[in-house]
Amino acid sequence: MSQMLASISRIVNEDISSRVNQYDVIFELITNSIHANATEIKCYLNTNDNPLEGEEYLPPKLNTIRIVDNGDGLTDENFNSFSTYRSEYKKDLGCKGVGRFVLLKVYEFVNYSSNIPSINETKKFKFDFDFDTDNINIAKCTTLESQTEVSLSYINKAYYDFDRKIDRRILLDITEIKNKVLMNLVPTLFFYQKKGINVNIIFINEFDNSTVSISPKEIPNFTEKSFEIKTYSGNSILFKLNYRISKEIGELYSYYCANNRTVCEFQDKDLKITMPYGYSGFMLLESAYLDERANNERNDFDIFPIKRDMFSTLSWDMINSEVKKIFSELVKEGVPETEKINKTKLKEIQEERPYLTHYIESEDIDLAGFLDKRQIIEKAKKKFDTAKEKVLTNAGKNFYTNSELNDAIQLTQNELVSYINDRVIVIERLKNLVDNGEKVEAIIHNMFMQRYTKDDYYSIGKNNLWLLDDRFTTYTYAASDRKITDVLKDVDLSTDDIDILNDKPDLSLFFSHNPSSPDRLKSVLIELKPFEYKNKSHRKKHQGILQLIEYLKAFKSREKIDEVYGYLITDVDTKFSEVLLQDDFVPLFSSEHPIYHRNYDKIGVSVFVVSAKTLVYDAEARNKTFLDIIRKQAKINFLLKEEEEKIS
Repeated sequence: MSQMLASISRIVNEDISSRVNQYDVIFELITNSIHANATEIKCYLNTNDNPLEGEEYLPPKLNTIRIVDNGDGLTDENFNSFSTYRSEYKKDLGCKGVGRFVLLKVYEFVNYSSNIPSINETKKFKFDFDFDTDNINIAKCTTLESQTEVSLSYINKAYYDFDRKIDRRILLDITEIKNKVLMNLVPTLFFYQKKGINVNIIFINEFDNSTVSISPKEIPNFTEKSFEIKTYSGNSILFKLNYRISKEIGELYSYYCANNRTVCEFQDKDLKITMPYGYSGFMLLESAYLDERANNERNDFDIFPIKRDMFSTLSWDMINSEVKKIFSELVKEGVPETEKINKTKLKEIQEERPYLTHYIESEDIDLAGFLDKRQIIEKAKKKFDTAKEKVLTNAGKNFYTNSELNDAIQLTQNELVSYINDRVIVIERLKNLVDNGEKVEAIIHNMFMQRYTKDDYYSIGKNNLWLLDDRFTTYTYAASDRKITDVLKDVDLSTDDIDILNDKPDLSLFFSHNPSSPDRLKSVLIELKPFEYKNKSHRKKHQGILQLIEYLKAFKSREKIDEVYGYLITDVDTKFSEVLLQDDFVPLFSSEHPIYHRNYDKIGVSVFVVSAKTLVYDAEARNKTFLDIIRKQAKINFLLKEEEEKIS
């Protein structure tokens, strides 16, 4: 007895990934037919399901696979190679000598039948874990045509077990199967076409007798672009990009290939490229480097995302960086609107995340319109976070290099831009509340500063007092909805002779005229009055002014407080506006609606009445000024200008 000189079960269980499925089986079978010089391949597919069983229709799933081709068949050379683990035979075609074991990962056994007129033989055998090379049925061939049939019927329980509710079968959808086979074998079929060999593949659904096929016309006519990528040791590795860009509505199919077969898509390795509307394309990246690092199932590579070692001298980051440069050149030739498309995407990113523009990679800028926006932003954010960590690590040193100082300055600028950008979100939220009439006092109050809290210095993210005025972020003390007695005690002021100690101003702010001398203070008190008054709201809002004046007089009476100002924030409608004018309030300039002001000379206090809408639009106008300056200075603008100058 002469068995295969290897443990088939160990090969299947240890060398073949559990991620393989019936698609991989079909890919392997059809590839074997092509490598056996078949030009007509028929793929018969069937199911054991009854889709009409039960109350609802369930699409049938694939059970049996049968491949029939007109290739060379199991000649002595082919059979000897089949019987040898990791055979060297047909290695030049990319054969690894392990593909047949993929079949046994999914199916329990495989039946082979091959008519070989050239040696007047018909060979039949069963391939399973107990495969015996001597247990082959050889008979006289009775036909003049070469034909090989491979059939698989019994799926392993790891893939399909009805009792255990395991079902990893693929749908019996021959159109989907055909498309996946085409995508997987495009390089192989293109390679054979270049040699003058056209291959036709027909898919037959035996359940409903429908058919689809892959014809030579469906194989793109690629253009070849060769380039080299240098390792860090200085060695150059040759890569070849087969591509096609068409001015027709469609998609971009982009694959890393090994041994004339697609292995995985660009997006699987974090390179998400798309084509603009009205264009389609095909990209196939090949290299001996990829051939050597494809796994046995040819569905992944042994290459690290960023890390490198003696075996993997290139990372995906290095490969993709060069691919983007090449792709950028190709689309500039094939897509005349490239510059306009890039600018549009970059401006979108600038509007959304202006603080990250400095950290966008130059090759991403050249190809921005064809890359995934989220991916560009995520990569820039990682660089931003890395720069921040680097600056923090260097903090506290006695000496800084010019480079370290420049990094720190750049980071500080971008942190500021990030802060200004976050303010946009706050403004939009408040704007929506006001515009939609959802003027709930508690919600708006908490947007300025969380109720029942206090603070003695401002830092980004603590509160949003800048909504009123950016100067208000320089406070030395701030309290939200706290009793007057608590506020005065916190700033070391007397509570004597005040009869409203238990009242709670909505917001109490204190500022020092001289940070080194706390004896001269300025105080700002802010009252937010309900916006949902339905009856005689102007009277109730006017009562809010009287209440605010009481608070101001109480604070003004304290010895260390030199100046006090009051702000009433509410809805200012026509009737309330008339009341304010009658009460000697003066309208001041604002971007949207007037701000009303009155100086009470006899008691030495000043009161401002601001509508919620005015507050929002004034804050938005101030923030827009910052953003406009930032955008004009952004790195993207300079780079786009350089591009325009190059073109002109």
